[in-house]
Amino acid sequence: MTNFPSSPQDDQAPRPDTGQVEALLARASQLEQQDRPSALPVLYEALALAKQADQGSVARTLLQLATLEWRLSSFDSALDHADEALREFRHLADRHHEAWCLRLVGNIHGVQGQYLPASEFLQAAAALSRETDNRACLASCLNNLGIIANELGDYASGLEYLLEALKTYDEHDPHVLSTLNNIATHYRQLGQYASALEHHEQAVERARSMAGHGLTAAYIHNMAETLRKLDRHAEALPLLEESLGLSRQIGDRQTELLALDSLGLTRQALGAPELARQCYEEGLRLAPSARHPLAEVKLLMHHAALQPEGRRETLEQSLKLAQEKNLRAERLEAHDLLARFHREAGDFRLALDHLEQARAVERELFNEAQDHRTQALQIQYDLARTRASSEAQRQLNEQLRRANEELDAFSYTISHDLRAPVRHIKSFVGLLRGVVDTEANPKTGRYLGVIEDATDRLNSLIDAMLNFARQSREPLQLTQVDLGQLVGSVQTELAAQVHDQRVSWKIGTLPVVQGDPALLRQVVINLLSNALKYSRPRDESVVEVRSERQGAVWAFHVRDNGVGFDARYADRLFGVFQRLHRQDEFEGTGVGLATVQRIVARHGGEVSATSQAGEGATFTFTLPA
Repeated sequence: MTNFPSSPQDDQAPRPDTGQVEALLARASQLEQQDRPSALPVLYEALALAKQADQGSVARTLLQLATLEWRLSSFDSALDHADEALREFRHLADRHHEAWCLRLVGNIHGVQGQYLPASEFLQAAAALSRETDNRACLASCLNNLGIIANELGDYASGLEYLLEALKTYDEHDPHVLSTLNNIATHYRQLGQYASALEHHEQAVERARSMAGHGLTAAYIHNMAETLRKLDRHAEALPLLEESLGLSRQIGDRQTELLALDSLGLTRQALGAPELARQCYEEGLRLAPSARHPLAEVKLLMHHAALQPEGRRETLEQSLKLAQEKNLRAERLEAHDLLARFHREAGDFRLALDHLEQARAVERELFNEAQDHRTQALQIQYDLARTRASSEAQRQLNEQLRRANEELDAFSYTISHDLRAPVRHIKSFVGLLRGVVDTEANPKTGRYLGVIEDATDRLNSLIDAMLNFARQSREPLQLTQVDLGQLVGSVQTELAAQVHDQRVSWKIGTLPVVQGDPALLRQVVINLLSNALKYSRPRDESVVEVRSERQGAVWAFHVRDNGVGFDARYADRLFGVFQRLHRQDEFEGTGVGLATVQRIVARHGGEVSATSQAGEGATFTFTLPA
């Protein structure tokens, strides 16, 4: 999430006993324009003085401090201070600043990719802003909700939010420009290029009229990109040259890097490959100081296409960078380009290897897109419920009904259309055993055994798929859940199943949370079962469960001393049927962790995993506090 507007400046006259605090806040605001980190000690000094003055000064200082920490990516501290400010403003019944606090908490979640809680806080801030006629905060919330919808691929909802934000902003509000630019980007993603160009032109015209506006180069570059999409390269060329010049004037290295890449592509399309190569090479020299991995990867791939020599090395460099920065779409593109290179060079083994890796990344992207669609639908559902709009609710319920019907049809297909041939295979294997002398021909008996084992595993996979589908459609039954009791119950149940395994349990103090007890039990069962399974080769399995408060969420950690996994492939763990160990090493269907992620996401949390091969693993999931 980007382009979030800044917090409001408080318009209340300073009280005589708070004048020193207000002076420090004003000084911190000035420092932020030049060197953000240097404003931090000033704000901490202001906070210490505010605590000796009054509650209002404390609340306003906390809000400004949290905003600065968010911009500096100190998200834990920002969330702690924003929560504290929120409590202070609520105690003071200051609903105006309460709305800004809610918006800030939403933004902190949003920049970390926690879209469900981000949406909830932003919607709450928007509702409060409507009640208090806080148009600036309302417009900012709508703009940021549009950005979230875009991140989740829900472009129609995103465009609706942004157009509403544009109408809500005061005409002279400087943040109108970023909203115009976001609207143009949405139209481009929807393929509506005429509307995209109309809003690009408005943003660029207004930015040019504001001398020294820091984002003018970026807006001009975005407009040129839309023209490139329309193959209007001759029109894009002067805009890109202007964007490049402006970005150099103000020291905007990231926009300079993007402009060089786009300029190279444009000159290449206009039949000037040597000029294009110069742009790419200049961009690559700039890349280490620009710190824009996505643009650097693109530059490497585009430069490789024009290299007579060293193409393979450049593509491998782009792949390595994409892997290091977890740029999966670019990993996919780099693997495909390397596969094409090796195929043309006649090295079909390497070409096949890259194709297989490309398809694996494709599956990861597909699973991520599925999760994003689920989150987008949940956000739409929550919004409709919050607005209490009967018509919106009716339409959404109809969408959910159709989705459930599709899932029911999917489940029916699996349970009947797939199970029937599996049963037939197993039955005919049994018949074959009756007519074939397996003692005289042990190889035949072994083949039949392999078929029987495969059908049993297929039945297990079918059951796992059905359970996974059910997790998405059953409504949450929210109540207070004592996770200490829940973990203790699951621990007792699992301990009874592993008589031949020495296990040392280390269970910390766990809190009470709001959640669906049945689904959270499934999360705990899957994580503890995994910990026992993958630590089975050890003389003694050690399973540790602990929790910690992290701002507005509880984080729960399940650690084992098992075989672990290669951390480079951690993102594969939560995909359906994605496994990092062979079936003959550890049993399983590859659905358990995907189910954990789905359940936790529905509760507004996140799941992650850390490990080193041979040194155990730690799985962490969060739930709202």
